[in-house]
Order: sequence, then structure tokens, then C-alpha cells
Amino acid sequence: MSAPESLTPSDRYDAIVVGTGIGGLTAAALLAYSGKKVLAVERHDRVGGYAHSFRRGAYTFDAAVHLIGGCDSGGLIDQLLTSLGVRDRCDFMPVNPCYRAEYPGLNLDAPTGTDEFTATYQAAFPHESRGIAAFLQDCHSIRKETRRLLANDRAATASGSLSGFSTLQRYRRSSVSDVLNGQVTDPKARTALTTLWPYVGLPPSQLSFLYWASMLMSYVDDGAYYCKGTFQVFANTLADVVRDAGGDVALRTSVRSIGTDADGVTGVVLEDGRTIRADVVVSNADAQQTISALIGTERFPATYCKGISRLKPSVSAIVAYIATDLPDSALVSAHETFHFEDWDHDNAYQATLCGEPNWYTLTVPTLIDPDLATDGSSLLVHTSLIPFDAAHNWHESKPQHEANIIADLEQRVAGFSSHIRHIDVGTPATMKRYTQNSDGALYGWELSPRQIGPGRPAVQSPIPGLFLAGHWTQPGGGIYGVVTSGIIAARAILGHDSESDLWQALQ
Repeated sequence: MSAPESLTPSDRYDAIVVGTGIGGLTAAALLAYSGKKVLAVERHDRVGGYAHSFRRGAYTFDAAVHLIGGCDSGGLIDQLLTSLGVRDRCDFMPVNPCYRAEYPGLNLDAPTGTDEFTATYQAAFPHESRGIAAFLQDCHSIRKETRRLLANDRAATASGSLSGFSTLQRYRRSSVSDVLNGQVTDPKARTALTTLWPYVGLPPSQLSFLYWASMLMSYVDDGAYYCKGTFQVFANTLADVVRDAGGDVALRTSVRSIGTDADGVTGVVLEDGRTIRADVVVSNADAQQTISALIGTERFPATYCKGISRLKPSVSAIVAYIATDLPDSALVSAHETFHFEDWDHDNAYQATLCGEPNWYTLTVPTLIDPDLATDGSSLLVHTSLIPFDAAHNWHESKPQHEANIIADLEQRVAGFSSHIRHIDVGTPATMKRYTQNSDGALYGWELSPRQIGPGRPAVQSPIPGLFLAGHWTQPGGGIYGVVTSGIIAARAILGHDSESDLWQALQ
């Protein structure tokens, strides 16, 4: 299906957003609500990117997003939706405990709330109480400084200057392990504290401490939340802001190229050949494809392209979406469970890279929102990270992976396979097909110390009028990160020096 017939080559917009992942939708909604005429273009039949949902008969599944932070009063998601006048359209349901950690000999339910989270880990490892408190205090400081930097200092964000941000400066090149190992000596305590590393795609020894700390504390400080009706509701709400403001959201519509001339961006050419004009284009698409396929590397400075070529994309995932007639309580006690077979995250990641992950996360969204299954079933989402090149042919290898997933669940509940009402497995090839991300990357570029913040391409590109949003740009991956990227893009286009200036202008 091509773009809506209402779009004609003579149409001109103030801004065109290519791809409707949450970063792109955030930028589109903010621009539209600010009075810009906006077109958002999406090749899929629904908006949201990795935040979209899908139905299988009586069952509704989130494709990839399980939890978000920042939904409570004053949090980033709450501030965004409130400023856009649509806060009441999303019912964010608190999830507590945030997660359950399962290791040999230890099951730990991690609550939200800074004091409660700290106390839980101190109770599990009392001999490490002081180090745990110090580590989490550093995480808290990183979170506060990061929010202040991104919200109020556009020049520092673009340049990478951290003057006035002492904790960020101290740890800017540190991995999680670099910081944790200096404060906590018990290897098991270190492992348990870093249970959430699959949410950002790298083990603690390789993962940026700055990004990890910001992610962790977005749940611990702000609370963890699930969007009633799936996160598609959140994505649809942002798209509706664009429509309500007089803009357009074109689904099942592909962009062939982004037009440029000597002065900068000129608009886009759709797959059917129609040209839609605009002086601003925000690309939420894969940054590599934006540069090489949609525009052409010859239009960019050679140093910019060289820098992009050095960046490493993140890992992908294999995900099973399952409905079972077993009750939720027979499966898990928490919305999100992380199951590890040993205490070594580096070993777990190495098994992942070899295509044989020995760990998984198990999400049971019907614990929070039973209406997702209209026949009373329990819904499960079994997730393991895995690289795209772990299989020569994902269609041929998928049955074996499905069998392995069922075997994991058989270990939890004997005879589980006889209670399956539905199972659907998504592979890295699936992720690539629906998002067009290189090799089905989950987080854009890897979130290593050198590939976060200024280590990623800036939101404002070298071509006048071309902006990036999403997990291929600053600050990084995850819902919180991509929402931030959309806000930064909107601020740059609208000329607001700080986040508070943006929110005030929207009042």
C-alpha cells in the first residue's frame, strides 16, 4: 500500500520524520504541537518501532518493550505527555518488584525505590553493605547529572564537555565493572547487582557505567511501569498528537531517498516516486542506512563517515511469544524474571555470541494486565540476546531455538509443552525485517563507554536541516534514551536552549 492519496508532489511540510520509532514520534509530536506542519512516514502498518504490539487471536503481545521509567509525576515520560496535553491517554501501571533475579542458590526480588532497592541488596550481601551503598550512590549521582546535562546544556551535550559534572567526568570512560569492582569485593554481589545488563545489551565488563547507571536508576528512582494495553498505546498517543495538530502519519509508506541540495535538506522521495518537500527531515532510521542509502556518503564530510564506520552495532535477540493455560502464579512471581545458570555474566555473554545463550528473561505481562489475553490465558515473553550471524539461515534454525525455549520452560514447570496454546518465535531476521535495523540491532550502536553520548552521531547532522533521532544517535538506546533523542532534536529545530524552555513554550 502506497502513501495516502492526499499526499501530492506539491505538498510542503515544515518537517518530515522518517520512521516512527519512539524517538521519531517524540520529535514529530513536539514539532506538531509547537505549530509545525509535520509528516511522519512509516513503512510498517503501525507506528512504534520496537514499541509496537501485535495480536495473535485472543492474545496481544508487546514486540520488545517490557518496562519503562519516568512515568511518575515529574518524570521524563510524564513531562512529555503532560506538555503535549495527552497524559490521560496512557495508563502506566506500576511494576514492583522491578525484576526478579534467579541465580544458583539465590532468588532476589528487586523493589523500586532507592532505599528499598539498596536495603534488599544489603540484606542479601550484608558483608558488602557499605560498598553496595557507595556503588548505588554513584549510580544515583550519574542519573542526576545526566538529566541535568541533557535537559539544560545543549552546548555541552553536543561538544562532550563535562565541566561542572564531576561524577560524569570521573566515570566517562568507565565500564560498569571498572566502578563496581572498586567498591564491592564479593563476585556474587557484583553479579547480582548487575542483573539488568541484558536490557542494554552488553555484560558489565564492556558496558558503559554512565549509561547503565542512568538506565538502572530510571527504574529505581522513578519507578518501573507497564503501559496498560501494551506500549502500542504510548506510540499511538504520540502519533495522534501529530494528527490532532493537523499533521499526517503515512503508514505502509517507504522513503526511497532524502533529498538535498547545496543549502541542505529539500524533502523526501517516496518509494512510488512522489516528492514531498520540507526544509527539515528527522531520520529515525538506521543511521548507516540514512547516510549511505537514503542520502549518499558523498554528501557528508569524509571524517563524519569514517567515524560512523568505526562504530559497532549492538546485538539482536530471539524472542518467543507464548500463551499458556497455566496460571501466572505457576510460572513466576514477578512481571520480569532474569534467569542465569551461573554467576558469571561474561560467560553468559560469550554463550550469547556463540548463539547458545544459557540465560533468559521471562516476562509475564498478564500479571499486570490480564486483559491482554481475552480467553484468560497467561502470556509469556521469553527473550535471549543473540547475534544476527549466529545462524546461517534463521528460517531453518528457528525450530531448534523454539525447542530450546520450550525446554527452558519445561525446567520451570514439568509438562509445560502440553499447556501451550500459542507460540510465535521472532529471530534477529524478524527484527531486521520489521525495523530495517542493521542485523536486527536492538539498541542501535553498542552501549560501550566509547559509544554513548558524544561517542554516537550527534542529533544535528553535518547537513543543514537533517536531524537524527532514536537509538542510533545521542544519548543511546532504550525507551528513555530515544525519547531524550527526540526531545533534543525538537529543541534544536525549534531553537530552545533547554528542556525547561521547551516545556514552557508548550504551555
